This record gives sequence, structure tokens and C-alpha cells, in this order.
Amino acid sequence: MKNLIDQSDRNLFLGLSGVLYLVVIVCGLFSELGVRGVLFLPEDILQTMENIKGSQSLLRVGVSLDMVMVLADIGLAWFFFILFQKNFPRLSYLAAFLRLVQAAIIGINLIHLLQIPVLFQFFPDPTDPNRVAQQIGYLIESHRMGYLLSGIPFGMSCLVLGYMMYKSGWFSRILGVMVFIAGFAYLIDSFTNILLPQYASQSENLVLATAVITELSLCIYLIIKGLNKN
Repeated sequence: MKNLIDQSDRNLFLGLSGVLYLVVIVCGLFSELGVRGVLFLPEDILQTMENIKGSQSLLRVGVSLDMVMVLADIGLAWFFFILFQKNFPRLSYLAAFLRLVQAAIIGINLIHLLQIPVLFQFFPDPTDPNRVAQQIGYLIESHRMGYLLSGIPFGMSCLVLGYMMYKSGWFSRILGVMVFIAGFAYLIDSFTNILLPQYASQSENLVLATAVITELSLCIYLIIKGLNKN
């Protein structure tokens, strides 16, 4: 296993990782901004119910794209394991395992969103729409918290991955530091939402300022390295 890949194979796996990262970013952004951002109105749960009821297919598309994102994340766990297993035979297992835990939490957590159309099947014309809307609000909030919980194993995975990138000798050390810092940002955001929800907006800004930029930069770097034949 220690002689698993040469330079050309490494570039290939880096490029494939970049493509998978692009899939994760595109699917994740569309699900969050193009689906949940359009349908879900936290300040008006009754309107949210009407939005979803009239666009159930869009909600299902969002869930499907989230599952594509999960599959891409599983592929990333595998490729990063291959790439760093030679230099870090133990840590590479840990990074992959933590990323797989994150993917599992996200995938299982999607059941909360799929339960919303089921409510409409059981209550097509509810006599008490406020009660149904409250149940929908509960499912949406449960999904949001489940997504935040997935940030804990993902943040830990980023810490390990960033360390391996920095110490590998062949990966960008700057990106290694950025991924390491992004790992802390994810952990801070998740634990802040759990322990100190009144400061959630500040922790979300921290994620936007660090993690999002880092993942975009990492995606571009991986794709460029994959195009390099040397």
C-alpha cells in the first residue's frame, strides 16, 4: 500500500478530488440557496408551509442533490485516504472515518425534510393549519440542527486533513493551514449553535469568512493540480 501511487497517479486523484469538491459545492449551494433559501421563511412558518406545499418537487430535488453531495463526500474521503495513506498510515484512516461520519449524519438527517411531504399526504386539507405548520417548523429546525451536528466530525476531519496537507511535503502548505483553520471554524460554529445559540450569527460569519473561502480555494487547487501532467 505504501507504494500505491506515483506522481501521475497522484495528480489524477487530486484532479478527481477537485471534481468531487466542485460537485459538493454546487449541490450544497443549490440545496441551501436555491431550495431551502427559497422555500423556508423562518419568520413566517405558515407561508413556508404554503411554499413547500406548492413546490414539493423542488424540495425533493434539494434532498436528491444533498444525497449527491453525500456520495461525493464519500468519494472525497476515499481519494484523500489514498493520497495521504503513504505519508500518514494512521491519520489518513482517522480523517476518512470522520468525513464518513459527517456524510452519514447528513444523509440520515435528510429524513426530516422527506417527512414534510408525508404530512401533506396525511393532512391534505388540515382543519388546523397552524398545527401542521408547527410540525413542519419542527422538522425544518431538526434538519438544521442535524446539519450543524455534522459539522463536528467534519471539523475534526479538516483538522487532521489540514495537518497532513501541511506536513506531507508535496501538498500546498498554505492550503493545509487554511483547511486546519476552517476545521476550527466548523467546530466553533457547531458548538456555538448548541451551547450559545444567541451568538449563532457571529459563528456563521466566521464560517463564511474562513471555511467557504478555504473550500473554494481547495477545489480550484485540486482541479489545477489534476490538469498538471508532471
